[in-house]
Amino acid sequence: MQRRAKKAVTAVAVVFLVVNAFLSFRWPEDLSYDPTEVSRRLAGRARAHTPKERVINEIIKQGIRPGDPKYRRLIRARLGRLAHRNEKAQSQRKTMMTLRKSKNIWFRSDKAQQAELNEKHAKLRELHLNTHAQKRMLNLNNSELDLEDLEPLSVCGRPTMIGTPSDLALLKEYNEENTCPGANSNKLLLLQDLGSNRGLYGRLGNNLIELLHAMQYARDNDVQLGIMSGSWAFGVLLKMWMSIEDNDWEAQFEKAFCVKIFNSQEEVQDYDLIFPTLTNTLDFTKQLFSYMSQRSLESYVGDQTKYLQTLYQNYNTGSGITESGEPVRDMCSGIKALFGNEKNVIYSAIHQRTLEEAGKQLLGRVSQFSGCDPEAALHMAPDYVKSILKPLGLLDYPIVLITDGQDFTVLQRLLNDPEIGPKLRLVPEEDTWVGGDITLAVMSNVFIGNPASTFSGFIAKSRLALGFGHSYLFRAKDENGDWHTVCGDTCIFDKNVMKSMA
Repeated sequence: MQRRAKKAVTAVAVVFLVVNAFLSFRWPEDLSYDPTEVSRRLAGRARAHTPKERVINEIIKQGIRPGDPKYRRLIRARLGRLAHRNEKAQSQRKTMMTLRKSKNIWFRSDKAQQAELNEKHAKLRELHLNTHAQKRMLNLNNSELDLEDLEPLSVCGRPTMIGTPSDLALLKEYNEENTCPGANSNKLLLLQDLGSNRGLYGRLGNNLIELLHAMQYARDNDVQLGIMSGSWAFGVLLKMWMSIEDNDWEAQFEKAFCVKIFNSQEEVQDYDLIFPTLTNTLDFTKQLFSYMSQRSLESYVGDQTKYLQTLYQNYNTGSGITESGEPVRDMCSGIKALFGNEKNVIYSAIHQRTLEEAGKQLLGRVSQFSGCDPEAALHMAPDYVKSILKPLGLLDYPIVLITDGQDFTVLQRLLNDPEIGPKLRLVPEEDTWVGGDITLAVMSNVFIGNPASTFSGFIAKSRLALGFGHSYLFRAKDENGDWHTVCGDTCIFDKNVMKSMA
């Protein structure tokens, strides 16, 4: 009996406290009974310490008072949107942290070489930070113009991982006084149109390799690199980089790429031309494509990343013209078409290329030297893609497919996959072009490509030059059937793996 009485007293006390709390609770709507508080909020004198208070201030400034039926609904709706936005931002931060922690640029599977590379990276980072600290101290009282070199390099509004446009190349230290090759040489590697057969060796991916190999040949052999005005080399470069915008363009171009521009055959008469026996453009570009530098892998990556960084410091934005007077296209068009002006969007990019009948043969050859699967990168099966994206949390974000469209079943399989399909994106046809596709893939958070495609290879090289990891080209299954990367980021530059495609 006594126990029951105690329970009854406790129950009454609880009910009393709940009712009293309810009667004394002051909902935001009750502000209608405090005209002074409403006036303070309208005048902006009421400080908002919490998101809820900021929302209340905004709603009141819109003329909606606490007694209005819409008042509570608007508060809940806006707080809900804020919560969703915060949740999304936290998820993005978590994903970016995962990507940063798992980034690992490495040399094949050589542990000793990897340890040496890590040590070099640490020294470069330390040197980079010290140099920047000194520059900031020296330029503290100078104009913003003096601080221009301290701005991080960004492409299409998305930051790269290299500190400044004049930053060190990834694996090799360069200094500002580094002279152009051939300064004291009379030998000239001239990129020009030759003979009646002016076709180039291969498509754009090959042509870009030919240009990069020409720059490398000039440096390896200390000869002058020249470009004849109106030649194939200008056609490849100016479509995407270094469009003509002012009268000083020629001098800027020569300085940026360590080349000399020639406007007539008379200007080259006093030079000793390299490869004088090649009489048509097809054979000449094939010779450049086949060139393999004898420099160490470390030095070669350093040279090539320097050239690639120069390209992305001068990418076309739709302003200016080509040498033939045509308007240039915007290298950011693909990113803008899919994501508008949102700069911090997280996405992955897949480049799928069947490579016609030669696809299996090309990938099979790369597989022999890299250890990658001889067919997986051709088909981009859902399980292959998910083995990369799922551990990184990237299945929750857009997945952009860049494809030659030759094998429609690849797109169909990805669309039908319940995890990939809802996130798959294609650039609208009117916005699709090679320059926009390249930038879209280069600036992605994760890139999945085909190592037998020179187009994929150029994207992977560009990403490494800009300091990005998470380029997945060389994958194979282990004895347990799990997919793993079997050849490091620098394999795409390694002539022992890629041969002339390096």
